[in-house]
Amino acid sequence: MPDVSSYDLLAHRIQIEIAAANRRQKRQVHLKPDDGDNLDAWDCIIDEINENENVDVTRTDEGWLVSWVPTEA
Repeated sequence: MPDVSSYDLLAHRIQIEIAAANRRQKRQVHLKPDDGDNLDAWDCIIDEINENENVDVTRTDEGWLVSWVPTEA
């Protein structure tokens, strides 16, 4: 079984949090690193999230507040 990178594990965890917020129609989630998280992976993922249109990323004391507007179907 191949090793799963800290980036992949973090990306999966964030996807679950965003999906839960979306299901609740909250359309925002506060993401914060856990102890032991790879902060370089966090920076990379937050940069990737921030590149999306209709997404706003705001730095907070504990992490990032990510909010979005759904795109028209």
